[in-house]
Amino acid sequence: MILSGRFADLTSERKRLIVLIALLAVTSGILLGLSAKKAVWEGWLIDRLFQIRALANSGAGNQVAPIVVIGLDQISLDSDQLTPFPRVLMTPVFAKAGQAVLDAGARAVGYDFVFAYNADDFVFPGTDEARLQGFDTEFKKFLYRNRGKVFLAHTEVGVPHRGFTGIAGEGGVRSVLISTDSDGVVRRHIPETPLENSPKLIDALLSALGSDVSVPYTAVPQARVATSVPYLSMIDVLEMTETEAGRAALSEFVEGKGVLFGTMLAYEDEHLYSDRFLPHTPAEVAETGVSGRPGVRSQTSGVMVLADLIGAGLTGRTAVDPPPGVLPVVAVVFAVAGALAGFTFPMMVLPIIAVTGALVGLGGSYAALNAGFLLSPGVAPVACISAMVISAVGKVGVLQRKQRALVRLFGHYLAPDVIRQMARSEQLPALGGETRHVVVAFIDIAGFTKMSESLPDQEVVRVVNSCFDAIGQVITAHEGYIDKYIGDAIMAVWNAPNTVENPEKAAVDSACEIVRLLEQMREETGQTALDLRVALNAGPVLVGDIGGEHRRSFTVMGTTVNTASRIESVAKDHKVRLAFSQTLAEKLPSSYPLKELWTGQLRGLSNDTSVYTLDLVEMYMEEPSARAQDTLKKKGGGLLTFSRKRSV
Repeated sequence: MILSGRFADLTSERKRLIVLIALLAVTSGILLGLSAKKAVWEGWLIDRLFQIRALANSGAGNQVAPIVVIGLDQISLDSDQLTPFPRVLMTPVFAKAGQAVLDAGARAVGYDFVFAYNADDFVFPGTDEARLQGFDTEFKKFLYRNRGKVFLAHTEVGVPHRGFTGIAGEGGVRSVLISTDSDGVVRRHIPETPLENSPKLIDALLSALGSDVSVPYTAVPQARVATSVPYLSMIDVLEMTETEAGRAALSEFVEGKGVLFGTMLAYEDEHLYSDRFLPHTPAEVAETGVSGRPGVRSQTSGVMVLADLIGAGLTGRTAVDPPPGVLPVVAVVFAVAGALAGFTFPMMVLPIIAVTGALVGLGGSYAALNAGFLLSPGVAPVACISAMVISAVGKVGVLQRKQRALVRLFGHYLAPDVIRQMARSEQLPALGGETRHVVVAFIDIAGFTKMSESLPDQEVVRVVNSCFDAIGQVITAHEGYIDKYIGDAIMAVWNAPNTVENPEKAAVDSACEIVRLLEQMREETGQTALDLRVALNAGPVLVGDIGGEHRRSFTVMGTTVNTASRIESVAKDHKVRLAFSQTLAEKLPSSYPLKELWTGQLRGLSNDTSVYTLDLVEMYMEEPSARAQDTLKKKGGGLLTFSRKRSV
């Protein structure tokens, strides 16, 4: 009786443990499966589903959206018509091309350019003669005539000149910022309704072209958009306007469509897009002008991304989130199936079952994609496999332990630390974007406006390109990343996307080397008055894109970026070539001769900021004799104190 009682107790204990393991396996499978949504690696699965879908539908033909891209490409810049124009003085060209496409029947025009400079502000040095007064008049007239049809772009750090903003009218300036998934790839667009009042350029063109899309959607490209979006080179448009046949061809190309103007130059405004695994549209099928289109690169031009997001919304080539509750149900079903498989099948068979379960889950996501829903492809495989692993480990533990003590040891084996280790073995990444500590730099050609007034246009282009080339080589040599060119300035980043051991020191060393190249740049350009200003700031930013071995586009956002751009004005006021924040100064080696320039509230910020420079002769734009070693400066609170200097 005692033996039977002990046997009954052991059996009951085993049953309870099996139930506990099953519940643990299913619960863990559900939680881990749902955590896979928006994981970094899941984006790769989504893009592979797009690839499979494109290959499966390759014979069906692609629906061409009513959106056309007109690109400022290298062929255009090298043409006789555009060679005389520096990039910042192309408003007459944009006005002519924009009016041409509107006259040809285009319904709306968007410019993926930030027109930050007004030629009226350019004056001849010494005489203050406004030689370019009225240069932008045609563009302003174009904006005024076509209010409601023409939209200018603004970004996080760049806005159009107030002269253009006012003439463009209410709603004439829209944001071209695009969001990325956690892996740094652009896939989704979140419209703001009503579309006509949305601050986004994509929504403005969707509204102008008659779309009523109102929910977030993922664009589902059918081919590499660089080869499939209807495209005209800027020079093609300008040449089409010169003949009746050309105007007729232009009308056939753009009538009833939206038109986007943007840069197609390599390494300018490029993004990782979800089309990177897709086939190319054959050249004989794609709608293209006589000059063709730029070659396909690993990253996609921002204007092409905008065009495809708009085109997807217009043609219904989208996938939306599934109805609420669908993903939890999928996670439950696959977790239960995985747990049952782990308890039922031998260990040797489980790898095959795991692969089968993952393929079934991906097949369900593919079927949902064809139905217009983006069913997170990582949820089902992770839920199934994790539940299977936990239940299989539990089953082995139960069968190997014949006594109650061993069962308790098995229960101890399923501790939370072990479960976390199993999760790590599946390589589940963290959710969300990545916040990183970086150094942001704005490197500006000082006196560019005056210099451009005194030189022929072609010479201005040569000078700027020569300077940018020399500066870019130094930044790259010091592990920096050139984020973008903003007119006559460069925005650079250290410690994103690559990792830099000491980004503050690397950035300052790079700035010093750039300053020491001034004489060489002056000799090469023939501009003795050429000068530079470098503004640096260190701090946390949100890095939406991640990079690897190849150069990749990414988004850097946050107060750190804005502060860096504001520090440039302090450098200008104090006539120094290098200025940086206290957060950066604190990380520099003690041998660097720091000198505090200014403390106060920068424009748009609520806290005081201390700005420093290196107390080296080459960092001052004035001669050493013209400046005091310890100058009085005004603090943010209005007090006067002596500047501090840290000795070498």
